[in-house]
Amino acid sequence: MILSRRLFFALWPDDASRRALAAEAGRLAPRCGGYPLPAQNMHITLAFLGSVDASRLAALLELTRAWPAPQGEWTLDRLGHFPQPRIVWAGSQTPDPALLALHAELWQALARHGFTAPQRDFTPHVSLVRQADLAAPDSRLPAPLRWRFDHLALVESQLGDGGSRYRTLACRSG
Repeated sequence: MILSRRLFFALWPDDASRRALAAEAGRLAPRCGGYPLPAQNMHITLAFLGSVDASRLAALLELTRAWPAPQGEWTLDRLGHFPQPRIVWAGSQTPDPALLALHAELWQALARHGFTAPQRDFTPHVSLVRQADLAAPDSRLPAPLRWRFDHLALVESQLGDGGSRYRTLACRSG
């Protein structure tokens, strides 16, 4: 039997940013339909790998541990809506160049391990509301949120009855 794990690389917000994002999700959910994501699940996905054979995990753990500690600040100032998969999200009018570079460099490293980057453009975002039938009533966050990022995590997503649970497998921080 081949075991696989649902994996992705992510950046996690600090506690203050997480609380602010959770409050915004709670404010938006009744207006957009759907439900707010739990604060502990809020993150930005840099590279979604999907179902990965467990035999490849050691190489991904090593890649994470050897990664230079990321450093940057991301300002979230806008709201968006992905009609499919029905998500309201927070992002930036102008994404941070360090964040875009981190995404590109990570996929270059993953390509050396046989992973293929998605063919769509990278839209840095934090999902706030799932199963949202409507976009946010405003395209701007009430107040810009500065999120300083300084660690990269390899995360496993475990799907269950109550939604996704995330478990950090490895982390590289500055």
